[in-house]
Amino acid sequence: MEKIEIIDLKHHRCLTERFQGMNLQISDYSFANVYLFRNISHYEFVTRDCGLFVSGRNRQRQNYVMPLNDPAGCDIQTFRDVLEKRDFFFPVPEGWLKYFPEDQFTVTYEDSESDYIYLTANMAGFKGKQYVRHRNHLNQFLSLYKPEGVALSAGNYQDALTVLQEWQNSSRTAADKTDFEQCSEALHHFSELALWGTIYYIDNNTAGFIIGEALNSETFCLHFAKASRQYHGIYEFMFNDTAKRLQSRYKYLNLEEDMGNKNLRRTKRSYGPEFILKKYRVGLKPTGP
Repeated sequence: MEKIEIIDLKHHRCLTERFQGMNLQISDYSFANVYLFRNISHYEFVTRDCGLFVSGRNRQRQNYVMPLNDPAGCDIQTFRDVLEKRDFFFPVPEGWLKYFPEDQFTVTYEDSESDYIYLTANMAGFKGKQYVRHRNHLNQFLSLYKPEGVALSAGNYQDALTVLQEWQNSSRTAADKTDFEQCSEALHHFSELALWGTIYYIDNNTAGFIIGEALNSETFCLHFAKASRQYHGIYEFMFNDTAKRLQSRYKYLNLEEDMGNKNLRRTKRSYGPEFILKKYRVGLKPTGP
């Protein structure tokens, strides 16, 4: 039997504890991502006898299901029942593929949905040929400005909203085609979502901010990075500074996926990811002749 429930802030503790218990590096498995993108992805809880799932819809209008428990606890028939009205399980880590027999399930992945994983120490150091361009931009930025970074909080999130609005205005893209609404909601519910962030000032003017959260004991995920375009090199500075702040606690940084955006893909690859984390789709094989 299946039970459906709309995702809300009241589910934060329950879902966060479940995600932490799963101990994954995949950016989708965080309460902030599920909650903030609930309307775009049409997320709902699906409860089955063997556990909990989240049902959603992707940009291609395909219906998928996120397992919120180790698949070892479910039998094959339950998988088949869950997928009866849906297209596939997603995102499935490589370690879970063994629970889906090849004779009954198909396994695929999309490059645009893969997460970019970086060594925090590399982002904090910007050493080597890989970072020549970023190092130059950072040095130019620091030669012109004296930025100050302070923790994001209820006392200064309005400053971050000002930068976000400026970023949206300069994007030349409608707000419903960017992550403006999701980032704005993240700032408004910053404490409730238990997020971490830094806001940066230059000459007492808000220049940019970064928001993220831990996925597990080794990996920190950066959900949003927004800055004023007038400060050339500020993104290099914010990523570098964030890595310095986090490197004593987290080995990896997850900068999420590129969504098939060529410019975003080029930028994320230029920072030298340690590896690209594939997120698999697992669907039922067609039956019959």
